[in-house]
Amino acid sequence: MKRLSCGAPLLFAASLVAQQQGSPPYSTPPTFPQEQSPTQPMPPDTKAPLPERLNSAEVQQQIQKKLTTEPLLVQTNLRVNVDDDSVVLSETVDGERQHDLALRIAQSYAGDRRIVDNIQIAQRT
Repeated sequence: MKRLSCGAPLLFAASLVAQQQGSPPYSTPPTFPQEQSPTQPMPPDTKAPLPERLNSAEVQQQIQKKLTTEPLLVQTNLRVNVDDDSVVLSETVDGERQHDLALRIAQSYAGDRRIVDNIQIAQRT
């Protein structure tokens, strides 16, 4: 009991001394630079440059390449025709899954061109 009554004041005194020593030798950098207060308005957003529009031949080449390298579409002979306004897909696929995948591929490269879906789904017998 004697040790406890002597240790408690010593612990209390050590914590007071630690608090009075001030800040550590390192500190967290300020969130805002010293010259600028956080209440100053931020600069206006600048608009991102518009993406370059690929020409029709480049779009057609990219879509055709992806259609021929996609494992699910390897057995198909899908045709792609691209002009400045549209992407036309044609020929026949085996099922809805191939059809949807072909449309998604075309949409991913078409930009603002509209997709014309002339793909036929083969009838299973």
